[in-house]
Amino acid sequence: MIFTSSPAVLLSTITLFAQLALGLPTTSELVHHDSVRAIGELSHRDESHDAGVVWNKVARQSALVGPTDPRDSFNNQNPDVPGVGYPRSTDADPAFTIPEAKLRSAIFLPSGFNSSTNRQVVLFVPGTGAYGHESFADNLLKVITNAGAADAVWVNVPNAMLDDVQSNAEYIAYAISYVKALIGDDRDLNVIGWSQGNLATQWVLTYWPSTAPKVRQLISVSPDFHGTMLAYGLCAGNFGKVAKAGAPCPPSVLQQLYSSNLINTLRAAGGGDAQVPTTSFWSRLTDEVVQPQAGLTASARMGDARNKGVTNVEVQTVCGLSAGGGQYGHSTLMAHPLVAAMTLDALKNGGPASLSRIRSQMFRACSSVVASGLQLTDRAKTEGLLGTAGARMAAFPTKLLREPALRQYAA
Repeated sequence: MIFTSSPAVLLSTITLFAQLALGLPTTSELVHHDSVRAIGELSHRDESHDAGVVWNKVARQSALVGPTDPRDSFNNQNPDVPGVGYPRSTDADPAFTIPEAKLRSAIFLPSGFNSSTNRQVVLFVPGTGAYGHESFADNLLKVITNAGAADAVWVNVPNAMLDDVQSNAEYIAYAISYVKALIGDDRDLNVIGWSQGNLATQWVLTYWPSTAPKVRQLISVSPDFHGTMLAYGLCAGNFGKVAKAGAPCPPSVLQQLYSSNLINTLRAAGGGDAQVPTTSFWSRLTDEVVQPQAGLTASARMGDARNKGVTNVEVQTVCGLSAGGGQYGHSTLMAHPLVAAMTLDALKNGGPASLSRIRSQMFRACSSVVASGLQLTDRAKTEGLLGTAGARMAAFPTKLLREPALRQYAA
């Protein structure tokens, strides 16, 4: 069952499920214009073969998938910075397969960003179907900016994180190295992710070992570190290795199936345990996208076998029967007052966040319905992210019956 708290989100979700489950076309044609960018030619395979391709075409950026705000651009002009490390930072890292110019141009440095200040930096990483600015502008970006807690930058992955997670991860891995080289060793770099942004970041920290020492901490909102059972409903019938059983889906959605090859491989590689100090927030039963999200079975729960420091926060458990213990969905959790308070605590003190350190703020954090400094309109805009993401998933022109093959470094 999908839980929704908005008629708009509900309508978008139902429409998307109907299109995919019934095999209806989700976009009439590939859109071609000067700003269209190829994301790679998908080689034809028979449908019974792993990663069978629905269309033997060049997947191109549909106008309906692209950003609507220049701050979500992935065509940014960023300067050369020495010490980034391309095609790899160390021999232990896999080599990038995406040209460096594309990786660099996906990083957005706001006009107010000053690499010479002493303030720490937050790199925001969006979720499936979304870009960086639109994901965080009405929630945690505003909270952090209002508090003067850090300078913020973000990554806008082409195709809104709908492409292969392993490709999305390259943009994140490069962004970590680029921004750290830009700000230098005297300033800390933190990563804040939403949804798949956390899964892809954990993939990076696991398979690009040079990145972990550059990251002070990972703050995760609504992550699906262990995938989601709800993706099986979205990609109806995609179970195990039954090649013809499912509906076509964007690559990254298939990879977020609870038992996908990518998720199982990440687990086997130790990706279920923190590589850096990590704070993970989730909403127990009202997450419309990621399930299971409750207790010890929560997909968002991060282990700490490496003793890096982990704080797992199920907001309903902490806030109980107060307002903050109510219904918060996959996106609205980013506007939760407890999430905001603990994020600021983690940035101030270093990760992970601590409930004991914010004890004096607990009553206010749990008795409010929106984070301090945010308005109800900010929460509504944050909730609207799901409708936008769903529309982009439906419009994404190239869908697969099977998830993409694992890259050689992970296979």
